[in-house]
Amino acid sequence: MTGPAGTSGQRRLVAVMLGAALVLGIAACASAAPNEDLPEGVSVRLVQQRSDVALHQAQVEITNGTDSPLSVDALSVADPRFETDADRVLQRTSVIAPGSTVGIRIQLPRPACDVPDDGASTVEFAWRLDERSGIARADLPDALEFLPAMHARECVADALGDAAAASFTHFEPGAGGGVGSLTLGVLPTGAGGARIEAIRPTNLLGFGDAGTGPDAALPLQIELPAGDTARREVNIVLEPFRCDAHAVQEDKRGTIFTTDVTVGGENGQIELAAPPDMRAEILNAVADYCGFGS
Repeated sequence: MTGPAGTSGQRRLVAVMLGAALVLGIAACASAAPNEDLPEGVSVRLVQQRSDVALHQAQVEITNGTDSPLSVDALSVADPRFETDADRVLQRTSVIAPGSTVGIRIQLPRPACDVPDDGASTVEFAWRLDERSGIARADLPDALEFLPAMHARECVADALGDAAAASFTHFEPGAGGGVGSLTLGVLPTGAGGARIEAIRPTNLLGFGDAGTGPDAALPLQIELPAGDTARREVNIVLEPFRCDAHAVQEDKRGTIFTTDVTVGGENGQIELAAPPDMRAEILNAVADYCGFGS
């Protein structure tokens, strides 16, 4: 039989259970609440290695100076010089051993060209350390100071893109008596206001007598006047600076050419990279030219 006393007792029991659930819920929320600071003993910095350049990536290096393993899950980098946040390339958990540093790769977004080249980055990531966890948000130093120059180049490239599309379209091994001939194709839009001035050697490849020194440049002088949409092609004969098998095998930037341009009356530089398949052709041609090919 259930009387008034029984009903009252049931109500008290329900109230106690609800109260306990509320306390547990608050505790759970508190444990997952964002923490604006890095865990004590943890430091971060941003770098871009040579192997990251062609993929338009960078690395957030996280150093674990604690005595316990540090787990890092979701990670992103915010910077006003990018159109969107930069997210980690591989969505997984990274475990960083005590005293170790791990580089977590991020995919760099398109540049935001209405802001200055100088700026500041912020990293945010979910972490676990012993029985603690949180979401850290911290300033991210640009250790190699690569971002201002990269932002400037990419915004110049964007501006040049309004006047013309420029890319390497063909490579002919052995042509021209050197490693081979690299074809630069330029397709104007007709907007005008730009000129492709010169192309510079890489750490691996020069242009024979026309440009073999580290600071030399091969003049191109491709005018892009308003109303002109005629396609241009320029054949560039490549020669290696030295026949070093190790340099070819370990190459990261040997087929990325800095190119001098003028856009809207302003001088600037862009980077033109050979596509992956063409890059392999060029490196194989260097090996054949130097006599250490298969």
